[in-house]
Amino acid sequence: MISTEEVKNTLCTISGMTAEEAENYDVLIENSAAVVENALIDSSYEDDDRIIFLAAARAYYNVMLTGGTADDISEFAAGDIKISRRNQPSDSALKLYLSAAEAVTGMVRDNGFVFRGV
Repeated sequence: MISTEEVKNTLCTISGMTAEEAENYDVLIENSAAVVENALIDSSYEDDDRIIFLAAARAYYNVMLTGGTADDISEFAAGDIKISRRNQPSDSALKLYLSAAEAVTGMVRDNGFVFRGV
């Protein structure tokens, strides 16, 4: 079984959240660990750091989708000062998740689409 505590610790590292803040996302952390664990080709990979990182990156992406740690500022102007956001935090989190998924190729099943003919 993938350690949700290790996933939470890794989530804190990649997101900058404190352990107390991460507790607000226990459901997302547990879900991410379960989804990744279900996709494993072999249960011996459960303790691999790359698998833990994948589960944490998935949890981080889901946290960003909820808007949990993101500012809602998309553009703000006051006189000569203008603040705007180029990328949504979820965009960066998705890139991190995809990078983590690439690192575990061969350790997890690919549920992607395959066209085998007509």
